[in-house]
Amino acid sequence: MRFYTGQPLKPSGFQKRVFSAQTVAALAVAIALIALATARVFDINWSDLTQQIGATDPLMYGLALVAYYASFWFRGLRWRLIARTARIEDEPGVHLPGIHTSSGIILMGWFVNSVAPFRLGDAYRGWAFSKQTKASLPISLSTVFVERVQDMATVLILILAAAIWVIMRSEARIPIQVIYAAFVMGSLLLMVLLGMRVFGTQLAILLPGKFKDAYSRFQAGTLRSFHPRSLPSQLMLGIVGWMLEILRFYLVSEGLGFDLNFAVVMFAALASAMLTTIPTPGGLGFVEAGLTGVLALLGLDDTSAAALTIVDRSISWLSVILFGGLLFIAWQAISRQNGRLDQVHRPQAK
Repeated sequence: MRFYTGQPLKPSGFQKRVFSAQTVAALAVAIALIALATARVFDINWSDLTQQIGATDPLMYGLALVAYYASFWFRGLRWRLIARTARIEDEPGVHLPGIHTSSGIILMGWFVNSVAPFRLGDAYRGWAFSKQTKASLPISLSTVFVERVQDMATVLILILAAAIWVIMRSEARIPIQVIYAAFVMGSLLLMVLLGMRVFGTQLAILLPGKFKDAYSRFQAGTLRSFHPRSLPSQLMLGIVGWMLEILRFYLVSEGLGFDLNFAVVMFAALASAMLTTIPTPGGLGFVEAGLTGVLALLGLDDTSAAALTIVDRSISWLSVILFGGLLFIAWQAISRQNGRLDQVHRPQAK
């Protein structure tokens, strides 16, 4: 993985965001929600819970980790394709990073999302991609926005398919609120996209000069990204990424010895991903309570549902903090070193 930028994010600025009052408040809400759910909503046998978690098959757990982190490679490839389709290389001095670097930036963005509220990792990804490619920040952010739109559309389609499959194959109750939420989120993003295409020019005219230029770059990058020739490839790569996440959840359930219908696994995995969009660090509290509730409605007892949630979150949240954090620290160190080298080789003014 090669890093080009010599302008790392200042540690003090990042620490202020992570250890801000908003983060503390979000964590307090998350902890309170988990405590309330375990005390008042779910009937969990703590002895059985620890026994089930301890009996997790390490081979299946390892395979789940591999499947999860393999998804980042496909997401990185898709992001690079989106950026190329957005023609960010048209800007002078811009170069696209490789697939591994793009995948690494995504992992670092997910790390930031896991430790800071309000999904700051998405903004961080746009910033890091801008510094890495030398592209403007607005067009870099447009590629992140396009990725979010495609992800939400894919999740909506897959979760509807999973719901129909569950209804046809079992007597489990479908939490219809999850489908409503996916539909609302997908519709809002689609409305923003359509509004940008239909009214984007008129909106740009109303903005001050500085904001007008930034918005115009964002709009151009967004709309160019949906080119008919490359859109099928982008969507296919996104589907592969999501299927690997579903595979992760399936392997975790197998590792715990649960015999779940694949449609149930698919629905629960996608519901978990949707819950991470709630603006606590990594969706903490809402994912744990929500996913346990979804699994209980889909047929698991409360203790087994909690065990599956905890083991899966050790991959999708805790491991991201570990591996993403290590990568973030390494990236900062390399960036600082590159910055010092740039200063050494920069011609001195006479």
